[in-house]
Amino acid sequence: MTRRGVASILIAAVLVVPLGGQSPAPIDRVARVERWLSAVVHHRIGTLDAAAMEVAAWPNAQLSVLWDDLNALTLLMRHPDQQIIWVPLQTRRPEPVYPKPQALRLMVLACASAGIAETDRACLKNDVTASFDNDLRMLERAAVDGRGAGADNFVLKYGALLETDIALLAPASVSSVTRASGGGAHRFRVELTDGEAMNPHQSAVHWEIARMLLDAVRSSRTEPPAPARDAMVREWYIATARWMQFNVHYDLTHLDRARALFPDDREILFLSGTQHAIYATPRIQHALKSLVLPPGYAMDAKADVAELRQARTLLRRAVEVDPSFAEARLRLGRVLALEGQFAEANRELTVAERSATDETNRYYAALFLGAVHEATGRFDEARAAYERAGELFPLAQSPLAALAALARRRGDRPGALRAMQELVALPPNPELRKDPWWIYDIWHGRDADDRIDAVRRLFARESP
Repeated sequence: MTRRGVASILIAAVLVVPLGGQSPAPIDRVARVERWLSAVVHHRIGTLDAAAMEVAAWPNAQLSVLWDDLNALTLLMRHPDQQIIWVPLQTRRPEPVYPKPQALRLMVLACASAGIAETDRACLKNDVTASFDNDLRMLERAAVDGRGAGADNFVLKYGALLETDIALLAPASVSSVTRASGGGAHRFRVELTDGEAMNPHQSAVHWEIARMLLDAVRSSRTEPPAPARDAMVREWYIATARWMQFNVHYDLTHLDRARALFPDDREILFLSGTQHAIYATPRIQHALKSLVLPPGYAMDAKADVAELRQARTLLRRAVEVDPSFAEARLRLGRVLALEGQFAEANRELTVAERSATDETNRYYAALFLGAVHEATGRFDEARAAYERAGELFPLAQSPLAALAALARRRGDRPGALRAMQELVALPPNPELRKDPWWIYDIWHGRDADDRIDAVRRLFARESP
């Protein structure tokens, strides 16, 4: 697992114009849906194959409209005879979004996608199978079989994983990002490096498409959508949110939707809290001050005080849901310390250090406890905590720097000199020093690839 060097942050909530605000469809919209469905049929999950590369290369203006068209497809999968309409502002009279030939073709695609071509009355009435090509026949078979997706969720789940693979694996140069106009989903992103904001741009909406598809997942063919009851949807949100934070690719919209679906899930609460804590860090806050936003956009990240408050609320809730969640206690203790709530921070960090099951989290707890003790004048306890951290990672520079500063603060010049000499004697190569403090903001996402692979394994297959 590798970490990207440049962070990116979603600087605006997704701007969505409902389907009713669309203008009538241009000639290629339904054809593009059909190409996307063909990609779902042929894509091998977990790879950046030709099918994924084709979709990845579509301009963002097309992907934005595809969001709308796939939304229409999901409606027609459950109600094939439904008409998709829009209301022009000028006349305020409902009009069809799709010309009649395109509307009929979209219904054909929906019948195949839902696996109902030979069972639904509207699909039978229109003899949709007569116009099936080989891809649609394979799609319908896969939808009928379920292929591990349950109910009529094949296109929804496999389509979401296609979009996920593109978001995770496609190099930035593959996706053609242009200014989108009109309806659909839009996102605006800014890259951060060395605390400076740079390269604000519209970015491809693959995550938005994936979330929209999963919102339509249901438990049976007779029930309304219920993604909150689907284990795969939960695992997908956790795995992708971990990947985003490990790869410094920040998106609160993603976590907000996850929390709306799973409000009491300890992991989603935890990841939401860590995201707000990251937004409170100096590197994000400094970038906020230099960022000039386009008109009509708002920053996802707020001022550090507000972000820390939100982080505390969410992390505390994660601990309430699962009091044994040591890593949540660790992060909560750190946030409380940053807010100056030292007594509570001491309690949380003490429990976290005692109950953490890995050396890295015990290191963080000891290091942060040292800072809390030092801030409250308990210098002997601070020294002991810093030394415990140093024993866990003898080549880490942070405990030695903290011990040197503490000794100097206490007027212990020999002690400060000894700590500084040890610090200077560390290997010059940063890779050898291995100070976990340098990766604190991504450490909690360390298993992201494994979690994503676990979701993929539920559905991994050759093409139908």
